Amino acid sequence: MRRLYLSLALVVLWAVLHAGSGRVLAENWPAWRGDGRGVSPEKNLPLTWSEGEGVKWKTAIGGAGHSSPIVWDGRVFVTTASAQDPNVESFRGGVYVGGNRPKPDASQYAYSVICLDANDGSVLWSKAVVTQSPKTRRHTKNTYASETPATDGKCVFASFGPAGLHAVDFNGNVAWHRDLGLIRGRQGWGTGASPVLFRNTVIVNCDSDYGSYIAAFDKATGDPVWRTERDESASWGTPLLFPVQDRTVVVTNGSRRMRGYDAGTGKLLWECAGGAMFTVPSPVSSEGLVFLSSGHNLLPPKPIFAIRPESSGDITPPSGQSRSEGVAWSLRLGGAYVTSPIAVDECLYVPLDTGLLTCYEARTGKVLYEGQKLGRRNTITASPAAGDGKIYIQTEDGECYVVKAGPQFEILAVNKLDEVFCASPAISAGKIYLRGRKHLYCIGR
Repeated sequence: MRRLYLSLALVVLWAVLHAGSGRVLAENWPAWRGDGRGVSPEKNLPLTWSEGEGVKWKTAIGGAGHSSPIVWDGRVFVTTASAQDPNVESFRGGVYVGGNRPKPDASQYAYSVICLDANDGSVLWSKAVVTQSPKTRRHTKNTYASETPATDGKCVFASFGPAGLHAVDFNGNVAWHRDLGLIRGRQGWGTGASPVLFRNTVIVNCDSDYGSYIAAFDKATGDPVWRTERDESASWGTPLLFPVQDRTVVVTNGSRRMRGYDAGTGKLLWECAGGAMFTVPSPVSSEGLVFLSSGHNLLPPKPIFAIRPESSGDITPPSGQSRSEGVAWSLRLGGAYVTSPIAVDECLYVPLDTGLLTCYEARTGKVLYEGQKLGRRNTITASPAAGDGKIYIQTEDGECYVVKAGPQFEILAVNKLDEVFCASPAISAGKIYLRGRKHLYCIGR
């Protein structure tokens, strides 16, 4: 009974924290995976499409970027990094070992925020917030604009890692910018963690090979509000906000420790060891639990942890055990390398980079189905989105698998577009926005 009351209280608190209410949640998609979870409450979403059917508009986006689109009140925002010498914007898709580059791209880049009309895809404005040579290297599969921006309906907050955090108003004017320091990804692979908004602050997780930290900046001025150093190596996952009683927890993934911080102060609340060497996936939540996963296709462990976010202290399970007071369950194998999981009601879905999908019971970790194939030989880099009883899983080669939400595996549709996709879908006002390597698509009925 106590857990039931706690769950009801969390639901009420979540609604209060997302005041602005149903319209904001249902029609807008203001940040990475909407509110971080990737689940839309909208109905009557598209099921089938192709280049010749269901594409409302298709707009070319110059430069290179794997950031996802965000949507607010009929405007779509994306970021991109455009090289003066476009020949350096090289890309290699697929699943492979290597991809290290010996030095930063030998060209100046314009780091830009682009605003489009959601109705017809026309570009309303494009603002280069900074032009400079890259300070760090990147993986051949990464870009210099892989962080998804966030908006509060007044400004767009865009992080470009070592190229800084920038606030741009809805007219395309730069309000402020903040230097985040020299963030070095493991082996020079670049950055990817997106900013999240909490009350009057922008929170960014800046994990690096050295000097890692998480910090909050004032939305209006960019002034520092708090900063907490992290004993952590490079990571790429975006933090997740989770309301707990009288505060909100910022949940971060990490190789050395998964951690929860007080979103208002940056105080460390809990931590848990057991992450993989590479931590790319972002946390998600459902059923009162937060799920963190990580892994590498060739290097175990590939863990999944279901954590009670109201915990405190060190909640690492004892040696040889999969549970603790703060860990509801954990698995040594099952986590993905790049893709983030998605939790819809009682199910947790984990798509692997190699094109396989496994579904777990969220409360217990019980396998409901395992290793179901999405095509014969597909690579998945984009994290899925869900809504209307459907899970949208976009592959690199342009196929989007629409899987029925629930404990039984069923593919409802397979939709093909003629482009490479690494960015995650956005859902808003009954439409799905898909960002390819060269174009932004709007899919609708």
